Amino acid sequence: MKKYITLLLITVFLVSCSNPNPTFKQEDIAIIPKPATLELKESSYQFKSATNIVVQDKSQEKAANYLIGLFEKSAGYKLEISNIKTDEGVVFETIEGLKSEAYQLEITPKQVQIKASGESGFFNAVQTIRQLLPPEIESKEITSTKWFVPCVLIEDEPRFSWRGMHMDFSRHFFNIDEVKDFLDYMALYKLNTYHMHLTDDQGWRIEIKKYPLLTEKGAWRIPNNQDTICMNRAEENKLYTIDESNFKNIDGERKYGGFFTQDQIKEIIAYAEERNITVIPEIDMPGHFKSAIDNYPFLSCNEESGWDTVFTYPSCLGKETTYEFMKNILDEVVALFPSKYIHIGGDEVNIASWKECSHCQKEIKKHGLKDEHELQSHFNRDIEQFLQSKGKQLMGWDEIVTGGLTKDATIMWWRGWRPKAPKIAAENGNNIVVTTTDAYYFDYLNEGNSLEKIYNYEPVPKSFTPKETKQVLGLQANLWSEWIPSFKRLQYQAFPRMLAVSENGWAEKENKSFEAFNKRVEKQYDRLDVLGVYYYIPAVEGLEKKIALVDSTLVNLNLKYPLDGVEIYYTFDGNIPTKNSLKYNKPFLVKDTGTIKARAYRGDMFNDLKTNKVERKIYKVALDIVPENNGLKRWITKGKYKKVEDIKSPVSKDWIKVDSIALGTFKEQTRFSMIYEGYFKAEKDAIYEFETKSDGGSLLYIGGEQIVNNGGYHGPRKRYGKVALKKGWHPISIRYKPSSNPRMINVWYALQGENLQSINSSVTGF
Repeated sequence: MKKYITLLLITVFLVSCSNPNPTFKQEDIAIIPKPATLELKESSYQFKSATNIVVQDKSQEKAANYLIGLFEKSAGYKLEISNIKTDEGVVFETIEGLKSEAYQLEITPKQVQIKASGESGFFNAVQTIRQLLPPEIESKEITSTKWFVPCVLIEDEPRFSWRGMHMDFSRHFFNIDEVKDFLDYMALYKLNTYHMHLTDDQGWRIEIKKYPLLTEKGAWRIPNNQDTICMNRAEENKLYTIDESNFKNIDGERKYGGFFTQDQIKEIIAYAEERNITVIPEIDMPGHFKSAIDNYPFLSCNEESGWDTVFTYPSCLGKETTYEFMKNILDEVVALFPSKYIHIGGDEVNIASWKECSHCQKEIKKHGLKDEHELQSHFNRDIEQFLQSKGKQLMGWDEIVTGGLTKDATIMWWRGWRPKAPKIAAENGNNIVVTTTDAYYFDYLNEGNSLEKIYNYEPVPKSFTPKETKQVLGLQANLWSEWIPSFKRLQYQAFPRMLAVSENGWAEKENKSFEAFNKRVEKQYDRLDVLGVYYYIPAVEGLEKKIALVDSTLVNLNLKYPLDGVEIYYTFDGNIPTKNSLKYNKPFLVKDTGTIKARAYRGDMFNDLKTNKVERKIYKVALDIVPENNGLKRWITKGKYKKVEDIKSPVSKDWIKVDSIALGTFKEQTRFSMIYEGYFKAEKDAIYEFETKSDGGSLLYIGGEQIVNNGGYHGPRKRYGKVALKKGWHPISIRYKPSSNPRMINVWYALQGENLQSINSSVTGF
């Protein structure tokens, strides 16, 4: 028996010595975007200081150099490139037949073999290796780590050719080092297009040598209302702190701004090119041009610059000097940017001034144009012809569809509520990049455009035919910077949502699962920590609405979704919670009015503050009645009231019994109002919450007191209110005055802290 045990130990020892490399589990693999196919095998490959990199042609050099740079920075290795093919090390091999960004990756204990048809495929393969390596590979300092990657067989290619991210430099400026960091993040997740919004009303951010005032003066402004809002928010959240390096004294005034010199633009483009990223410039025209018109007033219709009711006055399209000015700018832009596309904006143009301008009206008449929208299209076509003469293609926001498109223009569809725009473009044969507010506006808070919502958003409209689907180049997320005044805040808005954009742009929709994706996202946080990314952590829930009490109430807080290492801290004294504040472990009892503030922390990172008030309520006594009928009475009045606040209690007998509150067949009608009356049954003494969702306006009363005010004239929206009710029946009344496009009237109720339920005949009577 002893001989048998000894023999077994020797065998195990010999096996372990012959194969010392660890074997990975499937759950250890967290590649984003998800590869098309991945087969995990036994064992692993270890990168060492003597690892050989085999490069056989120039198309492989960029990817090889990037991989070498990662190890030099984080491991201190000086890996060598060889052109002699061996059976060991990292071997790049060019093969025919793969798509431009596709690659094949086979990792064995002895070799990492990368196959692709071209430069972008090799680079994408290296980014996959980067994510298979320990997170420490992202370190900017040398670390002591064993650099194992699992043995895998991967075949991979992207769904879309355009996988983009956008940054707005006009509202708030970001410096060149921050741009480079952002490009590194994009490369990691195989995003390949970087859209630089360089000019707008608030600031001109690119040097144009022919017009020096654009940056000497147009790049600097006195602090505006957007700055003020950010500074006010910074009192409770330092992520809103405006970078002081972007302020300087000019002519005795403290001004905000900044711009890129042409040499810096070249540096950004070169840095992006090393990461296989194309940089697209946007020079907004003819609207959003105030920062130029301020300093070259001849560009406007009346030689004045400023704001109208919503947008600024645009450039005059009836003056030849405007066209000359635009082309001179674009001449310098084209020389700087090697990209195929030049984005000219074209959105939110205030055409009112053109209607009053003799120059513009003369231009409309001269060219037989129908209206001011066609005048803008005439301008776009002229600029497009100029760009084409320089070997470039015009791109603009989806407003350029109005007034007519040429066959070659490409649109960015941002107005999700305007589905006809991309449809018209696709039918016309124009290419489209999907960047809708519905999912891809990352200036919207994470709670609005959530990670799950973005991931599950299908960029190709359902109405598109297979032929029209081919016109969709891909997708892009936008980081408009009105309320993003610092790079840390930009990171917070971008991550982890940028990972959903990565996978939406890469993986086929049949190869996606949010649950599986989210597990991979959780494993990416350690890598983002090493990169120094300040990412969004789950929001604190439970303070979205005011909390009501009679004597006392329990307050229950929780996280939007679970994440290891995240803890909630709260205060009840008005102070901003820190990690020295009360730590939330379980629901806590509140016996008095006040303000609760809470936020979550993961290490030193925190999320946006959540706050709400605790209000005291007095019980409403129930009526000593038992209704004879279930449900409510409903009256319909025709064209009598101008607003919901004018609706009075009905006196006529012209009502019907209803079991629920809904628009029903009245959705197609106009000029009417609805009144519901009866009694609501409180099952026990408690705080009750009522919520309405309506267009136009609605009011809800309990016992004659207005509890929910959803009045005014508006589109569909929700409003809520809370009331303390004694057990029994209470008078309830709902008034509804629809908008010109009646869409909904819905009413819910719940005990405070519980899930809402529709009001129906089970809790109502008359």
